[in-house]
Amino acid sequence: MGDQQDAFLRIRAAAARHLPARGENIVRDGGGAGAVITVSGGPGSGKTALAVRLLGRLMRVHPATRPRFITPSGTLRAHLLDAVRGHSAARELFPGVGSLRSTAHQAGALVIDEAQRIKRHRAQELPPDLAAVVEHVALAVIFLDERQVIRPDEGTTVEEIRTAARRLGRVHHHLELTGSFRCAGSAAYTSWVDALLYGTPVPWTGHSGYYLSLAKDPFALQRWIEQATAAGHKARTTAGYCWPWRRAQPRATTLPLDISINVPSPSGEIRVWEAAWNARETLTDPTGNPLAPRSQLWATHTGGHQQIGCIYTAQGLEYHHAGVVIGPDLTWTNERWTAHPGQSHDEALRDLPPEQYLRYALNIYRVLLTRGTHATRIHATDPDTQRFFDQLISAAPSN
Repeated sequence: MGDQQDAFLRIRAAAARHLPARGENIVRDGGGAGAVITVSGGPGSGKTALAVRLLGRLMRVHPATRPRFITPSGTLRAHLLDAVRGHSAARELFPGVGSLRSTAHQAGALVIDEAQRIKRHRAQELPPDLAAVVEHVALAVIFLDERQVIRPDEGTTVEEIRTAARRLGRVHHHLELTGSFRCAGSAAYTSWVDALLYGTPVPWTGHSGYYLSLAKDPFALQRWIEQATAAGHKARTTAGYCWPWRRAQPRATTLPLDISINVPSPSGEIRVWEAAWNARETLTDPTGNPLAPRSQLWATHTGGHQQIGCIYTAQGLEYHHAGVVIGPDLTWTNERWTAHPGQSHDEALRDLPPEQYLRYALNIYRVLLTRGTHATRIHATDPDTQRFFDQLISAAPSN
């Protein structure tokens, strides 16, 4: 719909100019040396849906180009492969990101999703594998969101791709997806999240068809997720990577309860809420029945609601109800967001200076806060931050 459909039609037109149609064996020049198309948009703008639909179109109309779909997100690729399990030929459509350069020399059409997460070696320079795509692929369609960069060794930008394409004499087009197809189509909610994290936070009015609320503690958040699951909804909880993540022992039938949050009661008594991260590998009982899906399928497979996901298992995916635990690595202090990298257990981030860590922390929580298609409920472990959210959300209509 909307700009998503407009982008699809524009890419179709470019494919007709630069790619051979069914039955043709050579790529028509079309008056240029091929095209590079970048497509950007925020969470829920339809990037992945459009990318997958585009792959299908290329396979039907331009099969001689051997179209392929590549993403640096192992979680997204695992779901795509799971969707075509049992069809070995279809699995070849989704090669791993490690084969990006070789695929660039073999495929005439290539769709890349989550391109901002492709590893880079030096700042202000296009990753070599992506540079090979820009140089060699007749039609490269590259989807990215620059505000979903979550590690220092990532961060490809539209401008870098544009510069590389022009240097090589390639046609470059940029398309922007501004609509919202997640969060009940609520542009008001996604705008609220962006203002919360990157601008001036504003109260949530609750009049956009999307349900946002605050959980007083993680016990209440867990009950909400369990109730939503019992009602037949896909419900998941994610958290900042602020606790260790131990691997389950061989032949174990339980996961380590690595996440531990102290919850004070009005009487001053401390209760401890504990939970497990999503399982690295599928966990089964002694009879082989699944107890917990492996991490990359945590967001969609049965049992995932009983574990806590993180940025690496949630990015690129969605579910009906989204619980979010904002950990002690990000707090609202003195009227601004403050980062605490020492509270992180992510080895790629925890040694960064606070001002650099803050950029990634804001991007990470933006992703986690925009996974829910219909509802989001938040709990912050820091008391001041929890009170800040209470001021923003408490006046909204009850969910």
